[in-house]
Amino acid sequence: MTEQAEPRRSRRTSTGGRSKRESILDAAVELFLELGFDQTSMDAVAAQAGVSKTTVYAHFGDKLELFRAVIARGGSSLDFDLDQPALASVDDPQERLARIVLKVLQATTAPNYLAFIRVLTVEAARRPELTETLRSLGVPHVVDLVAVALREDARRHGYALPDAEAYAGLFVRMTAAGPQMDALLDLEADRDPVRFEQYARWTTTLFLRGLRAGDPPAAPDHAISQVFPWLSRANT
Repeated sequence: MTEQAEPRRSRRTSTGGRSKRESILDAAVELFLELGFDQTSMDAVAAQAGVSKTTVYAHFGDKLELFRAVIARGGSSLDFDLDQPALASVDDPQERLARIVLKVLQATTAPNYLAFIRVLTVEAARRPELTETLRSLGVPHVVDLVAVALREDARRHGYALPDAEAYAGLFVRMTAAGPQMDALLDLEADRDPVRFEQYARWTTTLFLRGLRAGDPPAAPDHAISQVFPWLSRANT
């Protein structure tokens, strides 16, 4: 399908101090979510951002590159949130894991994230490169942080952990999949932070209780332990 969206009159007459690249990304987010991938044209992005089409292409070679940049920016914001001193300074690995889960829940049930998941679901059959883009621009940092905390917990509680990264991927998937699916199926799903915190602590406790109970089973296969594509390190 060719790009069909007509350029709309820009709602941004000035970048307000933001770089042109950031203004283009802001416009792209709005249009991708409103119109989908195929129906969003580079002309429309330029008009929405208040810049020329030449400027858009100067920053992004084509629409797929622009889409990649939009996804990458979302992943970077979560990375930054996870690297805050308040999280890194938590000594108890169980508490740190619960806080990581809470951050992931907040990010993956946010309206914009869910809207992008819906866009990908609609477009994936015809444009598999979009799903590959999401996977290739993953945030393995989340899994890395969980793996570090799991290793610390194993040392403190005296159990063996054959493949911390594989268990980390499984942990993120198990703890985040349910609330994310609820949010995808119900736009009015409750995103109450207190409920999310309780859920994060409960699922973390259950996961660690299983590991601490005795020798854990062999490390889960990476194909099984894949998290949402943007969180997975399966291809690294």
